[in-house]
Amino acid sequence: MLLALAPLVISVLAPLPPRDPPIKVKLSDDVFIRGDRARVKVKTSDSGYLLVLRADAQGHIRVLFPLEPSGDAAVRGGREVEIQGRGNREAFTVDDADGSGKILAAVSSQPFRTDSFARAGHWDYRALAGGDSVADPEATLLSIADQMSAGHFDYDVVTYTVTAHPPLRRSPWGPGWRGGWGGWGGWGWGWGDPWFGCLRCRRWW
Repeated sequence: MLLALAPLVISVLAPLPPRDPPIKVKLSDDVFIRGDRARVKVKTSDSGYLLVLRADAQGHIRVLFPLEPSGDAAVRGGREVEIQGRGNREAFTVDDADGSGKILAAVSSQPFRTDSFARAGHWDYRALAGGDSVADPEATLLSIADQMSAGHFDYDVVTYTVTAHPPLRRSPWGPGWRGGWGGWGGWGWGWGDPWFGCLRCRRWW
């Protein structure tokens, strides 16, 4: 009888495999020089609708995905997606002055509502501009995602640095990818963070 129960006891005590995070974003590097072309990849655990925003070192806000407000933003869960710019080029060209920028990727089970940030079929960057985007770019990006969302969404943020001194280069396909898939960390709840005050979002830290 005891021998028969042994496999059950072992299975109960065995640690559960790590769960995939709802969303993870990574860059081809974390340090760039002006003129570099940056690659961005995003992976979601579940299918949904994706939004990727960028705040450069000067606080300028850009939408990296979808390229147009009416673009297809649906993504399949479990797949890594490379965000591409126009002409299937890299996600963006680093045109920042020295400083740091941020990329925010958000995923929701419902399409993001883009009407308030669109004009003549294109992104309206005057509407996207945030007055405090330089002082707190992450909060600005999160606020935009929250205004577009139709409900709950998950998000992840990665920071990059722009410098005048060329950094030591690493393989863009190797472990040097900023925010790589290993070592996920733990849950972070956006509504519990006084810096963001987002009631409908959850960040993967």
